[in-house]
Amino acid sequence: MSISKPDGSFQEAVLLHPFFKGMERSTALSLFTECKRLEVGKHSTILKSFEHRLGLYLVVKGEAEVVVTKEKEEILEIISKYGIVGLSSLYSVLNTTMDESVYSSVEVKAKEDCLLCLVPYTSLQNYWNEPYLKNFLLEETSKRLQDVYYSLSQQVGVAHGLEERTTILKRVSDVMKKSVVTVRSEDSLKDAARAMGGNRVSSVIILENNRIGGILTERDLVSRCLARSVPLTKPVKEAMTPNPTVITRDAYLYEALAAMIDHSIKHLPVVGGEERDGPIVGIITLHDIMKANHIGSLMSARKLENKNFPLEKVRPMAASMLTSLWEAQAPVYHILDFMSGLFDRIYQRILRQVEEELLGEGRESPCSYAFYVMGSAGRKEQFMLTDQDHFLVYEKHSKETMEYFCDFAERVVVELEKTGLRLCDGGMMANQKPWMGSMGSWQERLREWSVHSSEEALLKVQNFFSYRFLYGDEALHSTFEDAVKDQLRSSKILLVRLAQVEKAKPVPVLHSSIRSILGLDRKTVSIKKDILFPFHHALQILNAAHGNTSGSTREKLDYLKKKGSISSGFAEELSEVFQESMKLYIELKRKDQGDTVHLSSLSTLKKESLYRSVKTIREFQQMMLSHYSLT
Repeated sequence: MSISKPDGSFQEAVLLHPFFKGMERSTALSLFTECKRLEVGKHSTILKSFEHRLGLYLVVKGEAEVVVTKEKEEILEIISKYGIVGLSSLYSVLNTTMDESVYSSVEVKAKEDCLLCLVPYTSLQNYWNEPYLKNFLLEETSKRLQDVYYSLSQQVGVAHGLEERTTILKRVSDVMKKSVVTVRSEDSLKDAARAMGGNRVSSVIILENNRIGGILTERDLVSRCLARSVPLTKPVKEAMTPNPTVITRDAYLYEALAAMIDHSIKHLPVVGGEERDGPIVGIITLHDIMKANHIGSLMSARKLENKNFPLEKVRPMAASMLTSLWEAQAPVYHILDFMSGLFDRIYQRILRQVEEELLGEGRESPCSYAFYVMGSAGRKEQFMLTDQDHFLVYEKHSKETMEYFCDFAERVVVELEKTGLRLCDGGMMANQKPWMGSMGSWQERLREWSVHSSEEALLKVQNFFSYRFLYGDEALHSTFEDAVKDQLRSSKILLVRLAQVEKAKPVPVLHSSIRSILGLDRKTVSIKKDILFPFHHALQILNAAHGNTSGSTREKLDYLKKKGSISSGFAEELSEVFQESMKLYIELKRKDQGDTVHLSSLSTLKKESLYRSVKTIREFQQMMLSHYSLT
């Protein structure tokens, strides 16, 4: 930046600036003699932040940017030709004595080559009573203030839309519960359970000498006490988790969330000060964090249950919620639980709505029924609207019953389609004859699948074994579950045939140096077909072999662990690689890139994670095949 005295051509250009243009010629020329000429190159700094300001800068040529720099540079406004830089410090002109510390927190840069005229504040004071100058500067300042308020209002609107994301940056003290339920280490487990129930909380803090000695949760009571028949008269210290992980009240929510994920816990005692042995001031749970971070989404989700909420608005609302969860870096299981819960409410609302419509037409349900979802919805993995996968079981067969439920199912499918749930390409929907029927017809259908295990039948069975009860009569559901288990006990050959199908579709081998040398290494991987499908099918077949036919992915892993079919360590490893694979799958689907990933596009870290996932799931598939001696 060069500063010099004005010359003749510069003088004529400056006097055309609105600042001078309305003054009397003699006044303008007199003030101009006290000004300075500035030339600033493109992208150069005109004024630094927190730098002493000398006066107003009139833009004679070019454009300047007013920026603020925090973690990154943000442009507040652009000042074009005939604009003025420095109006925000105009108050200094009104002081009788100049304050030597006139500064601004913003920075001004040249967007392009600029020619400026510096009008010193000290000189401006001498001309303040010049009528035109005073009115002109007040008008310019008022206009600038109006622009600032408009800009702020726009930013507030944007910030409101981002509220669900930014709340993750709140402090723990903003969200924690200050009332903490405590017991002493020598109190009985029964006292602790009574304290939880009476205060409607899922954990109690154990105090020893007025400091946190441990924590006891509902899960601890079940797994460590009830499951092992430990008498509830025993002292709390025998079942508590000693020296629990704590968080300080000034920590950020994302730090609390990270601590919970790292230690696989859902409760964090909050302490005052910086030390872990500080006094307890509150408690925060995973639910508290997620509720704070997605309160807008949670409130919006309740709207879906209102029959007046248009079904056509479900898709954009669901997409917005997924974006909110994803950008807040919520754990994969939380995303799946939340979104699956959302879609469950849509199904349930529509089922109730169709029931009411038929009742309004004088057609009451002739018997009880149970409605089930399958596929990703059945596994609680539906994070966005895909296609419909469901079936219907009703209590007894009659012409009247069949006519009612045929109409019922058809209406349900039509309403679901309005939300954006497209029709299933394979016709696996409750309005299709193979996917609806009485209890008796379903028992016959299960026998048929077992006896005639054609390729088409096996495809149906694979999808069927991902079922989950969603709505209807609980007693009928229990009867149906028993019928499925009875059929499995008498048709082991069906599971063998399913396992043989999986043997013919092995999980791919990746990261082999020999294959790479021979040019046989894969360039792409389908996350859905090569990884998730083999994992789910192996999980379903092993669960069915041990008598379990329904449940989410997490529930099925827990079931195999409980049965001793897989170790706790391997169950945890499978859970982790499932989440990593699903995370990559969600990322691809959100970007509308299908389900195939090009290995060359992945970072080294993501590639290594994918290799690990594939290797672990391949091992799991081999474990399932060995159960049927097919390895």
